[in-house]
Amino acid sequence: MSGLVLGAWVVQAGVAGGESASGAWPQSSREARPWSYWWWMGSAVDRTNLTRELERYHAAGWGGVHIIPIYGARGWEDRYLEYLSPGWLEMLRHTLREARRLDLGVDMTTGTGWCFGGPTVSDAEANARVSVQTSELPPGQKFQLSLDPKRVQAVVAYGPAGEVIDLSEKLQPDGHIEWLAPEGRWRVYVVSQRPSGRRVKRAAPGGEGHMLNPIYPRAMTNYLKRFSRVFDHWAEPGIRAMYHDSYEYVSDWAPDFLTQFERRREYRLQEHLPALFGSKPSEEAARVRADYRRTVSDILIEESLPAWVTWCRAHGMQTRNQAHGSPANLLDLYAVADIPETEMFHTDRDPLISKFASSAAHVAGRRLVASETGTWLKEHFHVTLADLKYLIDDLYLSGVNHVIFHGTCYSPDEAGWPGWLFYASTQLNPRNPIWRDVPALAAYIRRCQSVLQSGQPDADVLVYWPVHDLWHNPAGRLMHLTVHRRAWFNDQPIGKLARRLWDQGYA
Repeated sequence: MSGLVLGAWVVQAGVAGGESASGAWPQSSREARPWSYWWWMGSAVDRTNLTRELERYHAAGWGGVHIIPIYGARGWEDRYLEYLSPGWLEMLRHTLREARRLDLGVDMTTGTGWCFGGPTVSDAEANARVSVQTSELPPGQKFQLSLDPKRVQAVVAYGPAGEVIDLSEKLQPDGHIEWLAPEGRWRVYVVSQRPSGRRVKRAAPGGEGHMLNPIYPRAMTNYLKRFSRVFDHWAEPGIRAMYHDSYEYVSDWAPDFLTQFERRREYRLQEHLPALFGSKPSEEAARVRADYRRTVSDILIEESLPAWVTWCRAHGMQTRNQAHGSPANLLDLYAVADIPETEMFHTDRDPLISKFASSAAHVAGRRLVASETGTWLKEHFHVTLADLKYLIDDLYLSGVNHVIFHGTCYSPDEAGWPGWLFYASTQLNPRNPIWRDVPALAAYIRRCQSVLQSGQPDADVLVYWPVHDLWHNPAGRLMHLTVHRRAWFNDQPIGKLARRLWDQGYA
């Protein structure tokens, strides 16, 4: 039953109970006001300008900021602060104190840039891909290779009559392996793991390094140790939530993946490598690949992301997670976090896709549904408040009730105009001509979200999302479920049904 409930995709969410018994407008809160991503370029921040910026955001009607350290502005290198250094932590402490004075909330990324990673991520725990080498053996031919023993995870031979011989134990410490094939034509599969080469995007000073491997739970556990060294002894209150950005890892394998697979699926993947890595579609290939995809999903939902959530809660912080882009069951992965978060990018938007975040929140009892709002909506300084309002209204129709602008850059006053800018931002800052009227948009958001956050979901129709039907595909391996390339939803019967319901007025 729990799997069915978490698979329920909420098609309509109203605000039943959003009005008090007296008919008065619900009381506002800082979470009802708009928040904003707040990029610290090079973490080149100082007390004076931090206070100035926070006071301006407060005056504009904002409710909070989300600190993301990123790469620095050229020419200001002498001001850069290394991430999590004593100087950086002092600036964080000052920010929290000033935010508290101004009734502003503060979130922060568990790292710099995106996705999780940095200098403490070892090669063994870095984003990784599987590498498969096959060899055809004529009858009686000897198989011999020199391999990297640190990367090889399995060597398996497959015979003409369906025989399977695991040769892994024949691999010598120096990487040499040899084996004389029996009669008949045999094929040998060598499965290894290699680094993907993917590094933290837009990393700040002190945050550079490999992205971690999210389907290797040990990588997440060890990654968090860096933050434990700081936050185990952190006494300054005020961090509401830690944040994990949209899933842009490319890992499809891990050091313990074969063990994880056997434990979860109760058979050895080594006996079916041709079905997983071969090019011929078959029912066996569809079933094995579905089990492979399910295993990756289970690891993310049951181990890696929960390790982060548990760590955050133990340190008095909530979590915001953008599950989209991942190869997991999106509903379950969104539901792991305290605040599921969606996004709409430029003019590419689909309320039905954003409903995956709000549906997960409704079913799992999460009060807030956030959205990254205004990402590269138009070119710099071209976005109007009307553009933002139309986008925000689409998000509200999707079940979002916690708008987080994307966003604003910290920029010292002495930098002048146009100041420090983030390339994918709507530039919601005092250097933008629309800033004068931003308080009016903020007031609109506050009033809408005061109602939306005080209400309860009211679904007319529940539609079960059969994710296993999607996974049962003999082509490819991982399926990344993104908000932009949406064939995984639109081309499926569930997507077509949802679209018909939407077109008939089921919001």
